[in-house]
Amino acid sequence: MNRRWRRYEIRDPSPRCRPDTRKNHWRCILVLFCNRHIKSLLLTAALLAAGNGICHAAEVYIDISRQRTAQIAMAVPKFNMKEAKENLKEDADLAAVGQKAMEFDLLFSGYFAMLTDQAVLGEIESKSADTRHIPWDIWKEAKVNALVKADYAALPDNQIALETYLFDVDRHEQLAGIRYTGQRNIFRKMTHKFADEVVYRFSGTPGIADSRIVFTSKVKGNKELFIMDYDGHNQQQITKVNSIIMSPEWSPAGDKLLFVSFHMKRPAIYILDLRSGKITALGGKTGQSQSAPAWSPDGKTIAFTQSHDGNSDVFTVNADGTNLQRLTSEDCIDTSPTWSPDGKKIAFVSDRAGSPQIYIMNADGSGKERFTFNGDYNADPAWSPRGDKIAFTSMLDTRFNIVVKSLDGLVEKQLTADMGRNDSPSWSADGRHLAFTSTRSGTKQVYIMNANGNNQIQLTNMPNGASGCSWGPRN
Repeated sequence: MNRRWRRYEIRDPSPRCRPDTRKNHWRCILVLFCNRHIKSLLLTAALLAAGNGICHAAEVYIDISRQRTAQIAMAVPKFNMKEAKENLKEDADLAAVGQKAMEFDLLFSGYFAMLTDQAVLGEIESKSADTRHIPWDIWKEAKVNALVKADYAALPDNQIALETYLFDVDRHEQLAGIRYTGQRNIFRKMTHKFADEVVYRFSGTPGIADSRIVFTSKVKGNKELFIMDYDGHNQQQITKVNSIIMSPEWSPAGDKLLFVSFHMKRPAIYILDLRSGKITALGGKTGQSQSAPAWSPDGKTIAFTQSHDGNSDVFTVNADGTNLQRLTSEDCIDTSPTWSPDGKKIAFVSDRAGSPQIYIMNADGSGKERFTFNGDYNADPAWSPRGDKIAFTSMLDTRFNIVVKSLDGLVEKQLTADMGRNDSPSWSADGRHLAFTSTRSGTKQVYIMNANGNNQIQLTNMPNGASGCSWGPRN
């Protein structure tokens, strides 16, 4: 069932908001969202205003197109519990839960350098009368440019209210205030939502903290689909097909998943509707194996591989299973299609030159050109949402690692090294991060990292391993 979110602009009593700048900065007065996944969440957003006008937004401090840029010094004190009901300890524990989740989100975004010294944070907070009373000079002495603070309170029926604020320490201004209410079990999600808001205020690009990753893991000898938050929390099994499942792929809207299953003995592509839980077969020619599905950016078309008599080719088909089109027909193996973000190109893997390499063609199958030339094995292409590069798995010096290459061919960078087998790259929605799988811990698990290879973090620790990860769109 869909759940509505409501978002309102409200006024902030800060006298520093300048009404002469109001008209150029806030473009929405009321936005109504539909959320596909959360059972109950009510969002009330406070985008500040002062006097009779809305306060101006933060300027964009960071050039998001540059790899190296100054980070904003950010502090996130422990969340403040305003009231406690019957679950005193559980409520109190949320103070640290919220703080740690927010710190992780902002640090991983790459835009912020975090002040994490709890002693310093606690000392400065002790000088604040309440959440919205900010000792600006003290925070400035601590070399903090921006500040996130939050109050929360337990509500009846196991509900939680979370009030979050963003402050510009340099300008002595409150930049945002948002109030969320919902079930206690989505407290982390509320925190992720505000982290994305903070990223947007300082970069001009929405964050990806409120996104999810799907992967496969063995269950009783089979492989099933699992889903988790982007930071590895809230891992849940979402299928019980009792078969081998592989190659999960998010729809652009985030409401469906493509996957390959051996449920009918021969591998075939299925679509899982995350709202209803219904699973349907994609269709195609009977008696032929299907694999490696990929949604087009508009969600209307699916590219995939279809095999027969040892030969495989790339096809496209409408999402409803109609209009099957063959894009490759050479006497070789063509597989693993991935779409460019504008839907005009498809990258794929082919051994037509003697070893698996990545090629690019037009979406109708014309204009095939080789893209990779280094190494004897390049596979698993994933096109960046920004359109300027492709990540892939490459065998270098007998080891499998993640490599990123620019579309113009001028930059090719290896992101992983000397840590087991690394493969299956998948981009975050903002094109600044990658999910991938690695055997560096002994069994294959899911990891995330920045697009430049920094900050590699293990997310899963599944007893039977985890593979085939796909990073979903923003919720």
